[in-house]
Amino acid sequence: WPIFARRPARIYIYLHPAGLFLSGAAMAAPPSKKQKTEEEEEKAAAAEEEPAKEAAPAEPEADAPACSKPKNKEAGRFLAQDTTLNVMAVQDSNLLMSLSDGGMQYLLAGARANAGVKSGRYMFEAKIIEIINPADDPAARQRTPMPRNQLRIGFAAAGSSLFLGETEDSICFDNEGFLIHRRSKTSCAQKFAGDVVVSVVLNLDPSSPNANTVSLFRDGVRASQPQPLPESLRGKELYPAVTF
Repeated sequence: WPIFARRPARIYIYLHPAGLFLSGAAMAAPPSKKQKTEEEEEKAAAAEEEPAKEAAPAEPEADAPACSKPKNKEAGRFLAQDTTLNVMAVQDSNLLMSLSDGGMQYLLAGARANAGVKSGRYMFEAKIIEIINPADDPAARQRTPMPRNQLRIGFAAAGSSLFLGETEDSICFDNEGFLIHRRSKTSCAQKFAGDVVVSVVLNLDPSSPNANTVSLFRDGVRASQPQPLPESLRGKELYPAVTF
């Protein structure tokens, strides 16, 4: 689960169709020229009937200039004390998975990174490597919890619950397209599944028009509009976190 701080720039280009209007010809035009003129008039009339197309909006989170400040000496990673007991981490990497034997598949796992953000603007990315669907106990009387697979990605304060979105100390997006804070869900994006890279941009830059907001991206493309950061999280050091 790597951590990045940049996203490639994207440029939106819109070309507006133009038409040519000819009228009041006193002299008959040659056949070839007359045919061409009629075609142009037809295209112009069709262009007038079509509704005007709006230009694509500019991306509100433009790339920042290169930063000359020294980078952190310690790499961002997930420490054992900041994960739930059912999280298994691959050594020397940020690859995480949860236990799924003996009924453990019904429990959520959570992890919080060791590097926090106090100012500026940063992006935290996560990729769903594999979706596991273990067999259910046929003798179980209870209905299987839905959805069977879940991912929550966002930011949390130090010492907060490892289950994102459950308290006032964290905020996250989930794979069902909801923004979650204090167990309150707001639909703001489309659903996503496996084999995609999901990213959350935390903007704490006071000079930005989107200051104190979070945004969701999917495979580098904006999936939600900037969502305001709750008052309970403003002014705090926030850490990237996942619940899955």
